[in-house]
Amino acid sequence: MSVRVLALVEGQTEERFCNELIAPFLGGRGIHLQTTTMGRPRITGGVRSWKQTEKELRRLLQEDGGRHVTTMFDYYGMPLDWPGRTDAVRKPYRQKAATIEDEMYARMKALVGKRWRPGAFIPYVQLHEFEALLFAAPEVLERVVSLGSQREEAVRRFQQIMNRFGTPEEIDNGASTAPSKRILKVAPGYQKVADGVIAASRIGLREIRAACPNFNAWMERMEGLGGPQL
Repeated sequence: MSVRVLALVEGQTEERFCNELIAPFLGGRGIHLQTTTMGRPRITGGVRSWKQTEKELRRLLQEDGGRHVTTMFDYYGMPLDWPGRTDAVRKPYRQKAATIEDEMYARMKALVGKRWRPGAFIPYVQLHEFEALLFAAPEVLERVVSLGSQREEAVRRFQQIMNRFGTPEEIDNGASTAPSKRILKVAPGYQKVADGVIAASRIGLREIRAACPNFNAWMERMEGLGGPQL
């Protein structure tokens, strides 16, 4: 019997990324991943308030006692009412996501109460935007945005951005310096949903995981729900 996981994600890009890359990978380990976005009708784009998200997570955790629930939301643009969000501002990079994830877990555990199942909830906060993952392979990113004669210059600029940070996940969340804004400065024709997922697919999960420790830790937690690779 396969393990079932439902991922509550921020928007269309994250939904396609999970469906097209993560779900097939986990499927080979006996883990069936489905995705959904907020609300009925479903809302896409942007992190909603914690009050809205908390209500949705509680419903998802309580309506099906046989599945696990995970999340994929951006730290970038996350409202300050999210648990741990204010404290995370003062934390070093490697502790920002964990601070919020730990508080999310504690809040949901308290809300669900006696029906709480250890391991049923796997919170994941993405630092800072989905596009940060694409800097794991600047040359692949350039090929997807197809800059033709400007290829070498584009690769140089993407690599130059990456070299300023320890990992792709650290690329900051400023209004004009977020990962997607940096890509648009080099490639104005970049389309988030289409180009972003294509680039991630061509880079591959192995390379993304090797370059992005927070993302890799999330993948490891989900992998741990299943058995050996098929």
